[in-house]
Amino acid sequence: MEFVYPWRGANRASVLAFILILLAAALAPTRAAIAASAAVLNGHWEGSMVSQGDQLSVSFDFSPADAGIAGRFTSPAQKAMDYPVNSVSLDGSSVHFVLGEGIAFAGRVAAQAITGTFKSDDASGTFTLSRKEKSPLPYDVVDMTFANGEVKLAGTLVTPRTPGRHAAVVLLQGSGPETRWGTNRFIADRLARAGVAALIYDKRGSGGSGGDWKTASYEDLARDALSAVSFLRSRTDVDPARIGLHGHSQGGIIAAITASLAPDKIAIIVAEDTVAGPTWQQDLYRVRNALAQDFKPDEVEAAMRLYTLFVEVGRGQRPYAELEAASASASKQPWFEWLGIPPRDSWIWAWYAKTGNVNTLDYWSTVRVPVLLVFGERDRLVPVDESISQIEKVLDKNGAPYTALIAPSAEHNLTVHPQPGEPFFWWHAAPGIVDTVVAWVKMVAESEAH
Repeated sequence: MEFVYPWRGANRASVLAFILILLAAALAPTRAAIAASAAVLNGHWEGSMVSQGDQLSVSFDFSPADAGIAGRFTSPAQKAMDYPVNSVSLDGSSVHFVLGEGIAFAGRVAAQAITGTFKSDDASGTFTLSRKEKSPLPYDVVDMTFANGEVKLAGTLVTPRTPGRHAAVVLLQGSGPETRWGTNRFIADRLARAGVAALIYDKRGSGGSGGDWKTASYEDLARDALSAVSFLRSRTDVDPARIGLHGHSQGGIIAAITASLAPDKIAIIVAEDTVAGPTWQQDLYRVRNALAQDFKPDEVEAAMRLYTLFVEVGRGQRPYAELEAASASASKQPWFEWLGIPPRDSWIWAWYAKTGNVNTLDYWSTVRVPVLLVFGERDRLVPVDESISQIEKVLDKNGAPYTALIAPSAEHNLTVHPQPGEPFFWWHAAPGIVDTVVAWVKMVAESEAH
């Protein structure tokens, strides 16, 4: 028997309109329910998280979104601003949301308060939030896009409201996938409050940006940064002679490369916890320190022999067959799985071939603008004293003015964490470092304006 559709023979446009009406009718209650749920949470909430008696001041902003409810997290002590909440769900008065790498919140929401508990691998405790009126920002914020060839990059520009052309800073990302939110948004806020414009953007292949960082060379990423500089130079509220770069870790590498590509367009550089010398040497340093925290000295040495072979294969110095044979022999060792040697079809091989042989001093040797170097005293990813010394040596040769700072007790991301055996406290940004960076940028920018 043939099934007869009620719209057979009808005009296609009329059929489509009929379908859309049915869909809209079906979805209307769902959308209304979502809007009603979002209204309970919608707005700005301030309060604290408490674990083992230590309190962390935080705030959350919730708003309706296409998929339900969106959230943003801010903690000045952890130099985080507008960091996206992974997920938010609301069932009656019960609310659940997840932040970062698995901090799970469960609470109950009332008209003016949210209370509950949170739990993660590192800490657990209680939280209390109160609905507050959000203080207006003293600067302008606009989302924008710019492009490096076919790669479109999504960013946010913050500009002071004071008249005249402003100095500006492009904030660069560290390794892996990174968006503009969190630390870079926090630094941009502090710069704008000090009268310096700041451009933050999602690394290619992250957030709203196109492209893929896993297939990019460091020069590709530097040209992304250079496109951001070009965008700023096109604006009438930015002084094209006072545009600088701020980069942490890999971002410091990208800053030096960007300056080498366009020395006449970069006025200052801030490089934090960055790599000095061949990047593959830093990789070995990083892995050795990490292994030492979990394995015995003889196990560390054995693991390093295999990892060094991986690095040499990745750099094109040894054949893959050698690594394959060595991996088979070591597969039963307690550290083998920890190393995570990538399979032959992994994207890491092509990426390592592009980045592993880079010597950052080749680029620092071209820098002649003022530089601020900042390192954490307890950085275990790069050798602090040696890195500062090597970069200072080439800057001295160039005649470039520089300042070097070491943040006491700080780790690679310039944050302070409790050490083994110490009482619990919330990890926090190294005291005074962001303020010092902002003050240095403002001081140098103002001196170059005269």
